[in-house]
Amino acid sequence: MTHAEQGFSRSLWSATAEPAPPTTPLASRQSADVVIIGAGFTGLSAALHLAEAGKSVIVVEARDIGWGGAGRNGGQVNPGFEALPSGLRARFGAERGERIARFADGACDLVFDLIARHDIKCAHRRAPFIRGAYGNRGLRQINSWVEEWQAFGAPVTLKSAAETEHLLGSPFFQGGMEDARGGSLQPLSYVRGLARTALAAGAAIHTDSAALSVERVALDWQVSTENDAQVTAPCLLVATNGYTDNLWPGLRRHIVPVASLQSATEPLSEDLRARILPYGHHVSETRRAMVYFRIDENGRFQIGGRGSPFDPTRQYADTNHIRAEAVRLYPALKDVRWQYDWGGLVAITKTRLPHLIELGDNAFAGLGYNGRGVAMATAMGKQMAELLLGEDVPVPRTKGAPFVFHAFRNIGIAWHMLSGRLLDRFDG
Repeated sequence: MTHAEQGFSRSLWSATAEPAPPTTPLASRQSADVVIIGAGFTGLSAALHLAEAGKSVIVVEARDIGWGGAGRNGGQVNPGFEALPSGLRARFGAERGERIARFADGACDLVFDLIARHDIKCAHRRAPFIRGAYGNRGLRQINSWVEEWQAFGAPVTLKSAAETEHLLGSPFFQGGMEDARGGSLQPLSYVRGLARTALAAGAAIHTDSAALSVERVALDWQVSTENDAQVTAPCLLVATNGYTDNLWPGLRRHIVPVASLQSATEPLSEDLRARILPYGHHVSETRRAMVYFRIDENGRFQIGGRGSPFDPTRQYADTNHIRAEAVRLYPALKDVRWQYDWGGLVAITKTRLPHLIELGDNAFAGLGYNGRGVAMATAMGKQMAELLLGEDVPVPRTKGAPFVFHAFRNIGIAWHMLSGRLLDRFDG
């Protein structure tokens, strides 16, 4: 079993998810209005919205539904981008920047609206998101976030050190930002629910059907898989995110994949559950070597963070450093038994913004969610569907922003991780 397979099969999500809908490999030559490569949040959101609009859609997936980042992430539904509204206006102009900010502002609502509308069973919870501030740099970051998003009308509030300690049950942070737009869910159950809903709307999903080639044939796109099977369609969407390979030449250079490792405990005692995250918040923080954590619906403490700087794409590895951070935050976890370890790839872009890349006539790729994939990938899928339906969408189409020295990306990742840990020591 490879580390990528271990990073999926040994997860809390694989052990507790709702069953996947039945699917079969692509076994013949078919045609549709749209062919989608990738059955994660982006691809299945696009498939659902296109099928609801009356389009015939075929999704091909190399492994299982949600086998990539959709089924491996931390389950946090977090709002926004790294860029604040003022940065978006400065980069894209006042009107376009405002539209992109509204797109980001509504991404979490879209997720929970889909869950409610289609009765997706995924242990969802609309408890607020908190970002803990570490040191003066962290306090500046959360102050900027609150100032800008409050001006935008978002339900965000600044918390003092004492208030943050009260909400989290830990004195580790010097302050915090609470954002009521967020929430959490069981991500593998959610992506399987999207698949079930897309199938009910009329889309076809074929798993164990890796795309081997994409060709332009007259006015159509032809995606070929094994056993001489293929899909021909006038429109193509590529939704492979952190698992993007060489299928489309040069596309993988637009993202840097980085492993995010996670660990989860056994269900906590009632006493610990009353003291650790007592109000149900899910949390990330401002340190460069950040961790993120929450309590799941069964009372397990779940924490995630970066993997090894020397093997940054390994999706199943030693998580002792992450567990040590959990005990640093909550010393009462010292003697708790840890049950699950897993990991997956996060796709980082040069701009720290998602990319909607125009590949050719009626062909697009949506990728690069920079750690906020549950909400942003769902929203990107809807936007890609709207784009093919002829609507004017907020996020602009681009030729992308490839990393020039992509072949040396692991060296850059290692430097970023090691220097970040060192700099974090001076921010307290």
